[in-house]
Amino acid sequence: MQRPTKPHHAAKLQLLLPLAVLMLLLFAATASAAATVGTFYQQETIIGPDVSLCTGLTGTVTNTATDAGRFVDTGGTFHVSGTTTQDYRTDWSDGSYLISHSPSHFEFNTNSGEFVSTEAQQDRGTLYSADGQVIGQQTVFTLTHLTWRDTNGNGQPDPGEFTSSVEQFRVSCS
Repeated sequence: MQRPTKPHHAAKLQLLLPLAVLMLLLFAATASAAATVGTFYQQETIIGPDVSLCTGLTGTVTNTATDAGRFVDTGGTFHVSGTTTQDYRTDWSDGSYLISHSPSHFEFNTNSGEFVSTEAQQDRGTLYSADGQVIGQQTVFTLTHLTWRDTNGNGQPDPGEFTSSVEQFRVSCS
């Protein structure tokens, strides 16, 4: 599995951005002198098709993703930091398979008109032959950063409102 790919990050942004706006609105209504602090935890398993960037083989991936972290609301700013850990196995069409553990760390801040998000991830998977012998390694590195300023105040990303967008994605195979 080539995790995370750009579509995964786009999906994560689509999930995080509305969550940040919703949390900001909810907590802004109850703002007080003291900060509100909390934690979150979520786990899900997804099974789906995959294509190896190392071999071109197709296969099926079983990926269990665990999100855990903490949030702080000061009344004017909402901050979230956490870790997503993915444990996955991809079974390729030739019988070989990849097993990988992929931690990523994320953080975002939002206030009434700005959203800033950063995520860094690196994993090293082991590729096995159909009979269980180690035949290689796969390393995935991803770094994303996004800054969005809602200049027109409509709560929706519009052209020109993203002032910083960085996506780095590298896969190495050995």
